[in-house]
Amino acid sequence: MSHNQTLFDVDGPGSNNLAFQDFSSATIASDLPSGRISPGSASPNLRSSGNDLYASPGGSGIGGSLSGATKPGGILNLDFYTGYFDVDTMTVLNRCWKTLLPTEDYVAEVLAGVPDLYGPFWVPTTLIFSLFLTSSLSSSIYAYLAGDAYTYDFTRLGAAVTIVYTYFLGLPLLLWAALKYWAGVDERSPVEIVSIYGYASTVWILVSWLALIPFSLFQVALVLSATALSLFFLLRNLYPIISSSANTSAKLLVIVVAGLHLVLGMALWWGFLAGGNGNVGKDVEHGGLGKGLPSMGAKPSLDAGGDVADTILRWLF
Repeated sequence: MSHNQTLFDVDGPGSNNLAFQDFSSATIASDLPSGRISPGSASPNLRSSGNDLYASPGGSGIGGSLSGATKPGGILNLDFYTGYFDVDTMTVLNRCWKTLLPTEDYVAEVLAGVPDLYGPFWVPTTLIFSLFLTSSLSSSIYAYLAGDAYTYDFTRLGAAVTIVYTYFLGLPLLLWAALKYWAGVDERSPVEIVSIYGYASTVWILVSWLALIPFSLFQVALVLSATALSLFFLLRNLYPIISSSANTSAKLLVIVVAGLHLVLGMALWWGFLAGGNGNVGKDVEHGGLGKGLPSMGAKPSLDAGGDVADTILRWLF
């Protein structure tokens, strides 16, 4: 039997077949934009025209695509929306603050082409709990001064959820649909309009807490100021878009926007900011804190034979 058969063919010691290879990171392209949303420091990938997460081709899309990062299912897939919630706290606070000083184009200069859904969801949510807490606290004070027992009315929480979410989240989507399919305007994406409305609720959070100060004239001034300020903010950012429509009848949307906003102000006043007693019509008598203060008087209820105008004035003041 021969012993000269070769079992392994091994190269000499000078061979370097087994070596670590350097795979340059430049060959790996990222599908997702990195970093948090910040108008001044957004990554180039985030603002690129081809892979812009927030870009709306023609302005008619939900807000853009992830160019390969989005899984099958499109807008029905939750992964589509993750980028809209990747925003830092300072950016959200700055966007809230800018609604109180509406001196610039909110979409172009504040959102800077990078709208989000984090703020437009949590700001109205904060408003819901603020309305419930402040109206409950106000009513409990009235009940305490009157010597009555007080129990929390959680129907107010449900009412706040319905009113706030319907107006600040639902209405913007209806407005976008009207702008696109009736007015023929597609310069704003749904996310941008939701951002405008969602951040516009900031002023009402401040008003809900300041309305605890027991002066009716002060409370009424707060509500009127908040209604006027937030309406001015909305119209400043929506009117140029509506007016650019070739459909002249679409300008009725301006009246619709203004009218619904006034209804919102009245609903928040009667249901929550007046201690929740406006629409309930409770007659609460009290003393002490209310002496000499016009806002702490009894809240009369409407009766069939009374003067409606006089009753409303007494109700307010």
